[in-house]
Amino acid sequence: MAEIFEKARELGEAIIESKEYKELKAAELAQEQSEEALRLIEEYNEVRKRLGQEIQKGDVSEERITQIREELEEAYGKMTTCDEITAYINAQRTFQAVIDQMNNILSFHITGKLPGGCSGSCSTCGGGCH
Repeated sequence: MAEIFEKARELGEAIIESKEYKELKAAELAQEQSEEALRLIEEYNEVRKRLGQEIQKGDVSEERITQIREELEEAYGKMTTCDEITAYINAQRTFQAVIDQMNNILSFHITGKLPGGCSGSCSTCGGGCH
């Protein structure tokens, strides 16, 4: 069992040394240091919170919910114009793809099956038949 834990530690170290992880952390720091990004995120969270509160009230009109959802979409749209936010979102997606591929490989080696089945195309495979 100790060998498994040692390999897990080594994997963790390899992950934090990966280009994808380093890019994620750099994008996260840039976003945290951007006043514009923080303001836009706060604006989005406030609208999202308001939507949740309205829904919890129970007797809110569909028109009011639609209005707040439109405000939420507008706030999200503003966020997507901020370079630091989009860089962070893209870095998150890239890093998550690495983690997903790693999990697929682990799953394949444990179960002998690829998650979701094999599409027959090696170009879309994150597993590891080979």
